[in-house]
Amino acid sequence: MNRAFSIGERYRDTGSFRNPDDQFLRWIRGSLNSGIKNTGGIRDLGTDRSDAPAALVLVSNDKGVSQHDDPWEDTLAVDSGYISYWGDAKADNPYDKSKQNEKIKDAFDRKASGRREEVPPVLVFRKPESGVVEFCGLCVPDHLEIRSYQDDSGTQIPNYLFHFSILNTQSVPVSWLHDRARTNSSENAPEVWKQWVRTGDVKQWPTGELLDSVGGTIRRYEQPEVVVSDEFRAETFERYGRACTLTDIREEALLDLAHVLPRSQRPDLAEHPENVFVLNSLHHRAFDAHLFTIDSEYRIRASPSFDPAHPFLKQTIIDRQGESIQFPTGIQPRLRFIEELNSDIAWL
Repeated sequence: MNRAFSIGERYRDTGSFRNPDDQFLRWIRGSLNSGIKNTGGIRDLGTDRSDAPAALVLVSNDKGVSQHDDPWEDTLAVDSGYISYWGDAKADNPYDKSKQNEKIKDAFDRKASGRREEVPPVLVFRKPESGVVEFCGLCVPDHLEIRSYQDDSGTQIPNYLFHFSILNTQSVPVSWLHDRARTNSSENAPEVWKQWVRTGDVKQWPTGELLDSVGGTIRRYEQPEVVVSDEFRAETFERYGRACTLTDIREEALLDLAHVLPRSQRPDLAEHPENVFVLNSLHHRAFDAHLFTIDSEYRIRASPSFDPAHPFLKQTIIDRQGESIQFPTGIQPRLRFIEELNSDIAWL
């Protein structure tokens, strides 16, 4: 049977590969002698021929699904083509001693040293509810950070934050995972994976646009996490009518709190009501990447080099160049913040 995991599709996870109704552990194991374990968020599909896993499977719990509180909240921006996944770290399990973290970090080390053929494919799933997983995509390493979280006792706990790019393929055949486990064959691999292994080119989901290749060493950053409270987020969404300012998208799961001046650089303005507005995840990423901005008259300005292949981006940004953004009555980002942002954008 030609089984495959498709982005956005949900699969039954009974917790046992022996259950004939299981579509997660059972599919991945298939006819192999072993599969992935039903433990934790970081799981590896082993192989007899090497210590390196045939694949890594990462599972991210939605809020309220796990029986244990987790201070680390992953970013699954599937519609924007990237995922940020927190490693396994606790007060009694340092991030740089965690065996689970080491499995992922090793993939980043291999990618950074140019040994892409030795990097295991990374399949990311979210768990929206108990007994169900949803496929988020086939990923490759981008970069990692080291960040700290303050627990209830005031102790700073550092952890890895792994950043992945989602490759532009709708589905991943399970047979490819089995082939990798047995013989390391890529015959059934998606073409975008083969291209990444050959050249390092990342064709990113969902547009297929080519990301700039980053080689050399792994990028690491050590900085405290600037967290926006749930209350501030909810208040901002309410003020903006729970809709994307540019596209009027109203599906809340697709909406982000966009900062004019980044909260990592200006933590003092992280919860300033005039330093934020609401965007969908795709436009949020384009805004943060300075592919477009808002000028001093609140008009849309696009980078001259921004030529998106995706029609939605073209229609909502390029074709609206110079159009004034209609903010809710009496609500808009502070002009001084916009001018400060634009002063650092080279193409303006």
